[in-house]
Amino acid sequence: MWGTDMASGVIVPVLATTGVAFVNHWCNTGSADLKIPMAGAIAAVIGSGISQVPGLGPVMTAIGWLSFIAVLIAPVQNPSPIANVQKITGGL
Repeated sequence: MWGTDMASGVIVPVLATTGVAFVNHWCNTGSADLKIPMAGAIAAVIGSGISQVPGLGPVMTAIGWLSFIAVLIAPVQNPSPIANVQKITGGL
């Protein structure tokens, strides 16, 4: 018995969001910004702590996955990750 499923917790979506934001920034600027992974690690720790409050685990997991979807489609960085994927794949 190894505990709960990792994909059902808050850490996986937060780290996936961090990875997408980091790679997209790297592709857009050509430089690695280490503040993004540091902020993602801090967010994962805080989110994990909040998810330990009874009843808030599913809420924090949902917020984590919503942040992942938002970072994919929201033009926080120009161009967004979805626009970069469309450019790479030829507009699929």
